[in-house]
Amino acid sequence: MVQNISLILLDEGENWNGESRVIAHWTELNVAESQESIPQRVEERALRIKAEYLAWVHDLGEISIKGETLGASLKVLNNLSYWWMIAPVLKSPFESDSLYTVFKLRTLEQLYFEKNCCGLIYQGNNLALHRTLQDWCGKLGHPYRRFCSKKKIVSREKGVRKWLRKLPYWVQALAFLIKSWYLRFRHISPTRSGAAKQLCEEGGVTIVTYFPNIDMEKTRRGEYWSQYWRSLHPVLDQLPFKINWVWFYFESSGFKFEEAVSLRDTCNQTNPKKNQYFFIEEFLTPSAFLKALMLYLKIYRKGLRLKDVQSAFSFPGSSMNFFPIMEREWKASLYGNIAMEGALRIVMFDCMAKILPATPWGLFTWENLSWEFGLISAWRRHQKNTKIFACQIGFFRDFDLRLYSDPRVFQKTGNEAMLLPDKLCVYDNEGIPVVRSTGFPGEKTAKVEALRYFDLKGGYSIYKKQLPASGRTLLVIMGITDRENQLQFQLLREAAVMGGVANYSQILIKPHPALSPGGLKPVYELNFKFSIKNQSLSELWPVIDVVFGANSTGATWEASWFGIPVIALGAVNSLNLNPLAGLPGVNFVTNSSDLVEQLKNPFPVIVDDHFFTLDEDLKLWKDLLQG
Repeated sequence: MVQNISLILLDEGENWNGESRVIAHWTELNVAESQESIPQRVEERALRIKAEYLAWVHDLGEISIKGETLGASLKVLNNLSYWWMIAPVLKSPFESDSLYTVFKLRTLEQLYFEKNCCGLIYQGNNLALHRTLQDWCGKLGHPYRRFCSKKKIVSREKGVRKWLRKLPYWVQALAFLIKSWYLRFRHISPTRSGAAKQLCEEGGVTIVTYFPNIDMEKTRRGEYWSQYWRSLHPVLDQLPFKINWVWFYFESSGFKFEEAVSLRDTCNQTNPKKNQYFFIEEFLTPSAFLKALMLYLKIYRKGLRLKDVQSAFSFPGSSMNFFPIMEREWKASLYGNIAMEGALRIVMFDCMAKILPATPWGLFTWENLSWEFGLISAWRRHQKNTKIFACQIGFFRDFDLRLYSDPRVFQKTGNEAMLLPDKLCVYDNEGIPVVRSTGFPGEKTAKVEALRYFDLKGGYSIYKKQLPASGRTLLVIMGITDRENQLQFQLLREAAVMGGVANYSQILIKPHPALSPGGLKPVYELNFKFSIKNQSLSELWPVIDVVFGANSTGATWEASWFGIPVIALGAVNSLNLNPLAGLPGVNFVTNSSDLVEQLKNPFPVIVDDHFFTLDEDLKLWKDLLQG
């Protein structure tokens, strides 16, 4: 009889043969009409839960820790609280599943009370989920049971990384340090005192930018050309001061750090009096390394004082504590590899800001990530007259929560305030209203031309055409995460078996520029012929007929601009991060049957033809940088 008033929660691939009034699926999108899909319900309620989560993050920072707020208690430098660099506060949907899991838990809780349930049975092997549900039912005084599945959870982490996850967090931090030395620091020499003095005397501005994502051919000739800044390079060359470029290297499939060092040396031979290039790692001297270790220990000690904070991981009025879901990244942020990485970056940017001038301004690529707070705080400490400009480099997506905060965050002052640039440079026409709607100060926003998207100018619907019945060319655009790419190519393999690619004579694969070193593995498991293409998308658009894009890529929006039919991977066990979300006609696929249908009959999605500011004279950028 208990089952008739219980909610049955089935994890991936599970079935329930008993009786129950409410059966809910934790991961499945397509379920029987009489049953509930938690992912479907999340999609319907996501905007409300987003507001709740942002408010919860703010309130968590206000908890009192020995007479001061949590945010204040994590102050590590005179103008920097480490609070802003902790994973649950950064709210990245790319780093782990935890954020989406919290959304699902909130949805499950609402469903439970909506259906007047008085007990819960969970069938699955997710231990963190089990702990959360067991604790919640205990607080409610409701019965709870768990049936373990015979299926084992397959970890996405392999090899050494999987093994390290089982070790103490300080060991993980040490392992990160060793890995960083082996892959990066041993290939580069720290800046010497004599060179540092000369750099200070030479003056100039500083631009911190991701690397590579470059025009490789130009850069190998010594002409650095970033895909992030593109047509701004000639404008910068005309400015009456030196440009100091600091490259923030990210691991890329097939592109090693030592190769990047060689490119830096080549570029520095071209015109070092005008453009000089550095890696942020060059500023980690032996003494700075010791400072980073001490800072890590400081963060570690502060983290030990926060054990009572775990009880606050619940929404107002809710007795469901979701700390077990976020435990790993919370502890990694305070004791593990994330803490060590944060300490190193804070110190490297501190040393950089002491050495490299940023007069009259400093500029960086903005995604509201942890390293950006280290950079802004360093410039505020050591370059007090510097105007700090941050440039948007991606779409404002509703559920990329990194870009959003509770409005109360922007009302704080002093050392507890979020570190903000003097100007956030926004290049799409919807961006500034979106940013200001969060409470971000309007006077700190600036409209600029969309440097990354000038290839779109004059090309609206230019490649719209009648699709051939056969002999088509399909472009598969990969995402940034291994998880997403594994799903994308699994569906593509299954679709091929079902005849979905029969009308296509060529299948081209475009990897993401920040693909992990092993990110191409699912590509090589394909059961048909394909070609991997590393040239720019602007070279590929004219020769393709259809695009199949990862959920997280903005390139599906670009293809739609050109009039190319688009199929977008749906958000499976994640928030929908595609910029096409909400537009009529978009084809999100989550299973191979849907993919087969869309491959046979694709059609374009209509996007706003005035979305970007694309004036080639770059007047807005010139006024900002010369003002």
